[in-house]
Amino acid sequence: MNYPSPQSKFLIVFYMSESFLPTPENWQKITLEADREADFIVKVESGGTPSTSVDEYWDGNVPWLTPKEITSFTDAIYVSRTERNITEEGLQGSAAKLMPVGTVMLSKRAPVGSVAINAIPMATNQGFLNFVCGSKLRPLYLAYWFRANRPYLDAVANGSTYPELYKGDLFEFEIAVPPIEVQDKILSVISSLQFVSLLGGALEQSATNPDDVVLIQEQDLKLLRIRDALIIELLSGKITPSFRLENNARR
Repeated sequence: MNYPSPQSKFLIVFYMSESFLPTPENWQKITLEADREADFIVKVESGGTPSTSVDEYWDGNVPWLTPKEITSFTDAIYVSRTERNITEEGLQGSAAKLMPVGTVMLSKRAPVGSVAINAIPMATNQGFLNFVCGSKLRPLYLAYWFRANRPYLDAVANGSTYPELYKGDLFEFEIAVPPIEVQDKILSVISSLQFVSLLGGALEQSATNPDDVVLIQEQDLKLLRIRDALIIELLSGKITPSFRLENNARR
């Protein structure tokens, strides 16, 4: 008999309106629904696909993103080019919308939970939920939160044919958001962790001894596990940059 993992059991019993990751009480609790007055997430849009039978809708100058283009993202998070472009006519003649720079683009199906941030204005197909952040939430913070909470996304996703997230599901999520200055400190630490974790690739490519390559790959794997664990700890508030600095100052 295949027993569910402890994580699976937790997913079955936890209330969807509560945070998946435990967080400090003083962090602001919000849902993923758009709320302009709260100024965390101010807009959530989906996308669309222009008719492929209308030539005038395609090969224009509007980047148009599909989920399959970001499903392989593990370290990358920003996207500035797409496999296909659409025209202004295609944009106007479909449900596609031009999203501003800094939109957090979350795949809502096939698969659920891939995430990217657009570095240029961009449209998407209907496979995304696109989050426009207000002044109280950094897009990069939200993107890393999505990655860390992938099991949370999977648990809420529903659908008769395949799992899918809908805008109507967003009230079921709770995200705890620290003050903007704390977000910036957390993102600075994550950026450093990402930089260090990527150094192994350069070392591996420059190695001339196969034994060295194996050793570098083993160290890289350990480092990636440490990085991922630390990111979760940072986003849950279990460790904070200020706490780390205070501890160092006492030594």
